[in-house]
Amino acid sequence: MSLRLFDITFTPGTAADILATSARQPATRPRLIVTANLDHVVTLSENAAFRKAYDGAVAHTLDGMPLVWMARLCGGTTVQRVTGHDLIAAAFADPWPAGRQIFLVCSSEAVGLHLTERLVSEGAPRASIAFTVPPFGFENDDAYSADLCAAVRTHGTTLLVLGVGAPRSEIWVDRQGTRLGGPVVLAVGEALNVAAGLVPRAPALMQRIGLEWFFRFWHAPHRLFRRYFVRSWGLFGIVLRRSLARKTRPRPHPTPPRPASNARRAPDTP
Repeated sequence: MSLRLFDITFTPGTAADILATSARQPATRPRLIVTANLDHVVTLSENAAFRKAYDGAVAHTLDGMPLVWMARLCGGTTVQRVTGHDLIAAAFADPWPAGRQIFLVCSSEAVGLHLTERLVSEGAPRASIAFTVPPFGFENDDAYSADLCAAVRTHGTTLLVLGVGAPRSEIWVDRQGTRLGGPVVLAVGEALNVAAGLVPRAPALMQRIGLEWFFRFWHAPHRLFRRYFVRSWGLFGIVLRRSLARKTRPRPHPTPPRPASNARRAPDTP
């Protein structure tokens, strides 16, 4: 059963379920899977292009633990947290199926090289894996975007994984549309660096109690300070505005009852 929160309809199921369901969607355009966290919710309220990309995604998962807690408070007692890490793990877990072609858009060459070697060591054909490291601002470079889309199509990509951060990953995929073909697309940010073994992930206990953000901040304070200590407060504003809007919304007036159709007409007074 799906759950709706902050105007996002979240897709139920495990990471493997979501990948399988997304792969069964018509491949007429990229089948984007997005992983929502608090920063995404705040950005969605500010960025129309990001909202459009979210609306066009084939699946939405609850990534941040605060969103999971909110969902459970709203009645979604069985909701599951599905992170970018989970999606990558599910995508790489099974024996390499025939026809699978993975294209990685990485934040550094080291990420692409390490992931390629990892997948090859696990049985993937080397020719089935491609990666690139886009230049800064690639999402606004039409010529580069056209070349990258052509490379993805030529490769025959069935799974496109972007590890270059939100909202530019999601917006870029949405803008390219059919130029990319019809791969399943994961926009997973730093989870790709973690999968490559170059960035540590928080211990399981910190993940369960909602402190994974603090672990990430501890390892990259300059990059993440604004996200966690400035922008995150925007969520309270969103919740407050929605609460006030519900309270001030005019209630519909009750419709007066209609007279019975078989009521007798009073006689005319002479």
